[in-house]
Amino acid sequence: MLTSPSYQAYKALFDSQYNDLCNYAFSFLKDDAAAEDVVQETFIRLWEKHRELINIPNIKAYLFRAVRNNSISVLRRQTTEEAGNKGFEWIVEHAEDPDAREVENSRPYYEQLIYEAIANLPPQCKEVFTCCRLQGMTHQQTATKLGLSAKTVENYMGRALKLLRKYLQQYGLPVAIFFLLKLF
Repeated sequence: MLTSPSYQAYKALFDSQYNDLCNYAFSFLKDDAAAEDVVQETFIRLWEKHRELINIPNIKAYLFRAVRNNSISVLRRQTTEEAGNKGFEWIVEHAEDPDAREVENSRPYYEQLIYEAIANLPPQCKEVFTCCRLQGMTHQQTATKLGLSAKTVENYMGRALKLLRKYLQQYGLPVAIFFLLKLF
């Protein structure tokens, strides 16, 4: 395998583009380790699909686009996680009872309500929501996995979020609790 022409071409491509791609990823992520992880993951995916991609006319452009998209996905996950943390912090800060320990102890109750709300979603909404929010997939990845269009996934997500908010408001929970979903 190490002497195969495709491996040699892959290694040469890796050696020639790795630093440039890391710098490009860093321009999005502002974190050396995360940038390297994105580039390495991109090259792993490239190798896994190298037989399908052999006829790409401009592999360098493909790699830069893939690194860009993967970097944006990482940023989205980070933003969602930060929003989840801020949502729970908001609940702790704005609780009617100033005893933060009591609020922290009620967290399992909030999580249980959220799980119940998800379980009550229509089947297709639940599946789309689970892929996008709980598994961290993009709308396009979810669409591909479920055989739907990206627009359909977007519509299901909007419907799911609306139904979840409505369910949680029945119990008097602030909408900010909804950000806890990404903490699971």
